[in-house]
Amino acid sequence: MDMTRIRDHMVEHHVTRRGIRDQNVTAAMRTVPREKFVAPGCEEFAYEDAPLSIGEGQTISQPFIVALMLEKAKLDAGDKVLEVGTGSGYASALISRIARQVYSIERHESLALQASERFEKLGYRNIDVRVGDGSKGWPDAAPFNAIIVSASAPQVPTALKEQLGLGGRLIIPVGRGEEQRLKRITRTGATAFEDEDLGGVRFVPLIGEDAWTAAHPMYTAPAPSSSGTFASAQSSPRNAEGAGMGKMHKSPALPEGVIDHSEFQQRFWAVQRISWVVFTLLLATSLLGLLGRGGPFSRQTLLLPDGSVDFPVISRWNAPEDMTVKFIPSSEDRVFTIDAAFLQTFSIQGIDPPQKATFAREGRIGYVFPADPAGSTQIVFRLKTQLPGARRATVGMGGETRAQSTFIFP
Repeated sequence: MDMTRIRDHMVEHHVTRRGIRDQNVTAAMRTVPREKFVAPGCEEFAYEDAPLSIGEGQTISQPFIVALMLEKAKLDAGDKVLEVGTGSGYASALISRIARQVYSIERHESLALQASERFEKLGYRNIDVRVGDGSKGWPDAAPFNAIIVSASAPQVPTALKEQLGLGGRLIIPVGRGEEQRLKRITRTGATAFEDEDLGGVRFVPLIGEDAWTAAHPMYTAPAPSSSGTFASAQSSPRNAEGAGMGKMHKSPALPEGVIDHSEFQQRFWAVQRISWVVFTLLLATSLLGLLGRGGPFSRQTLLLPDGSVDFPVISRWNAPEDMTVKFIPSSEDRVFTIDAAFLQTFSIQGIDPPQKATFAREGRIGYVFPADPAGSTQIVFRLKTQLPGARRATVGMGGETRAQSTFIFP
């Protein structure tokens, strides 16, 4: 199946419309077949602006985030680039279409081997892959013009900074959970570096000697969710100037039997205007408070034979959200499914704890979680809202599905 038009649509709608202007990046994304870097059966979802599982608890990042990181790295044709966290190999493949040479390091041997096979089949000869500790970089190949890290570290590893050439750029997410920030570190001297904050992101943790350990709570347990915070718009009253007094004219007399209600009408209109202002303020407060993200009426729980799903029914555009899936005790693997419409409403930023496997069947994506006959299991899907407006999708457990609706304010 030729996916060229779908690939162009992804670049147009998910990349350039969201501010990516680097033509080298967009040209690479139009060239590299993203469907070759996702799990078998997930090809039809490859061009959604959402991360997809690739096994080993890892994901292929959503297209916009990949494009943003490459653009901020300011890649040139003669650059030598290190990518930490090969994953499926998609980002390395994009970099290879721009830069001279790519060095990619991955701690999971199975992912590294699969990525190498993809590069070989696609004819990408300027990518070297190795298995190792990404937090230590690749000293033998240093210095690098750019280093791109596809996992979040507790702080910027010293080894990666030291492997930058003069003027080199390091793009790395730093922090845990919802507190992650995307950083650009530029080497301006032998021991001098410039640090820029590029905004909030969410990545899987970087595991290594100079990063998180595999036993760290960030890696083994869900990060605590924080309640939503809304910025309230401040309005300043407008002072109306009084008109200058002119010559007064006596109003014509009303016909007999008609009462002059002009004074009453003026007062009524004043009260009506005040009432509309109060109503509007109460409505806004209700929508942003009671019905807004975190409000008591902002969520709904669907009950299914195998458990329940708690999800947001009202939210804001581009806002983080959580969906909680609870499975009843079972001696068999549990399956949770979503349809393509769900991925148009939300992008999946992470799953805590990670799924055992992912599959696509009959237009739905399924997430498989291990059996637990001893007790119930709670899975938290970390989401981010995408398209504003009234959205409708279906979720399911086992063979049962339920429709769910979410309204997303612009």
